Amino acid sequence: MDCIIRNTTIIDGTGAPAYSGSVGFDSGRIRLLPANALLEADNVIDGTGLALVPGLIDAHSHGDLTMTSVYGARAKLTQGVTTQIAGQCGVSLFPAGNGREAQFTRFVSGIAPHPDFPADLSRLSTAVGFFDWVESLRYPVTTKAFVGHGTLRLWAMGYENRKPDKGELQRMKDMLRSCIREGALGLSTGLVYAPSCYADNDEILALLHVVAEEGGVYATHPRNEGDGVIESRRESIRLAKEAGVPLCASHLKAAGRDNWGKPKLLLADLERAAEDGLKVLIDCYPYDAGCTALNVSIPPRYFAHGLTGLVEALKDPVEREIIREEVSRKTDYENYVYNCGGFSGVFVSSCPVDHSAEGMLISDYAKKTGMDPFDAYCDILIKNGGLGLAVYFHMNEDDVAEILSHPLCVLGTDGLIGSASENPHPRAFGSTAHAFDLLVRKRKLLTLEQMIRKMSGQAAEFFGLTQKGRIADGCDADAVLLDLNQFRDKATYVNGSAPCEGIRAVFCGGKQIDLRSPLT
Repeated sequence: MDCIIRNTTIIDGTGAPAYSGSVGFDSGRIRLLPANALLEADNVIDGTGLALVPGLIDAHSHGDLTMTSVYGARAKLTQGVTTQIAGQCGVSLFPAGNGREAQFTRFVSGIAPHPDFPADLSRLSTAVGFFDWVESLRYPVTTKAFVGHGTLRLWAMGYENRKPDKGELQRMKDMLRSCIREGALGLSTGLVYAPSCYADNDEILALLHVVAEEGGVYATHPRNEGDGVIESRRESIRLAKEAGVPLCASHLKAAGRDNWGKPKLLLADLERAAEDGLKVLIDCYPYDAGCTALNVSIPPRYFAHGLTGLVEALKDPVEREIIREEVSRKTDYENYVYNCGGFSGVFVSSCPVDHSAEGMLISDYAKKTGMDPFDAYCDILIKNGGLGLAVYFHMNEDDVAEILSHPLCVLGTDGLIGSASENPHPRAFGSTAHAFDLLVRKRKLLTLEQMIRKMSGQAAEFFGLTQKGRIADGCDADAVLLDLNQFRDKATYVNGSAPCEGIRAVFCGGKQIDLRSPLT
């Protein structure tokens, strides 16, 4: 026996009541031990006063973008995450290349300012190449990934703002099929981001038919999460039903004060779809502020020529005034700045080049520099080549709690990070403990057993991870030893990388992980 944890409280990830017992880890597998078992092990831990739970599952991680980083590994492991679902929002690390390597690296950098790539980018030309690369890293967190529609479209036709021709669509379908057969979970879309936003529903549906044929899942960041959120989510449901594919509603929310309260309608729609036979999962992070690209409020047409074209448009006085007018009002695309009530609700999280605005609301940065807020916004983007991450304060905690406590919902961090020197959204390091505190302690909407299932077994069941998410005989020895009385998040918007408290040990495949240096 490699490790034995004695006299602990076991919360097994199924939702069943907690019970007292002892657990062993043997050759990477869990062994439930009889009460009086006199077994020896290399590592014996007294679990008195502690709880043993399955390794937690981040159902919406973006963790594939930081696979070689100790900082990236800490973001997951220090909050108890041992399995991550990646490749969401239309952005995956495969299929890369096809003569568009430079575009690909800029595209991925738009959502992760400092992504990790292998030295030989051709390793990412297929799904099997990506998974082989991941295996070679010996990364402790198990990683499963979708094919990102944006990555796939970029591979086939670049940033073209048009329908694919017959040959381009067929190439996308063939590559998607190959990727799923090589281990990808299915297709993800990020329909607010270029080039995914240029796709019509005919294109998405054609690809979803491939997903259905190959037994995959559709995960979608819809076209709008603000004023058009109801219509956009209904569109997702309709496409999933028509194609006959399971649907994962990515980071469900209603952004903008005018839309607070709409999650009741969103959840009712998804419930009806599930009752009609559609396999449905929702993921949600437990904060009332989101985080994504700083450039996302720029009208989508300006991305047709990539980030270089975007920056040139921002420098052009005529184009800048056109953009200024659109950003200041409701638009037919999702306008994050408007949903936040203006630049006083947009916090600059990280920038890849010029860091002068980091840790500030754009309205405060504008005052500091003596600029108009919109001009300050443009200035930040220009100095950083169109890139950067921002936190958007546009949600309501009541809505967040209602979504996250729903039986169809599991936890995702949406944990985008920059480099260790840059400040991330606190969800990157604090989501699991923050969700526990919000739903179990603060609002008392869930029991601790229900909460642990929401962060482990439920996601494992949906994604077909039969050996994950449970403390049960023969399952993978991924587990977390917790002091539930001390389990709290410490990450804030000012210090987003502070690790959670209360985690006493994390095991991946039965190996106890050194949380200070998790890649050794």
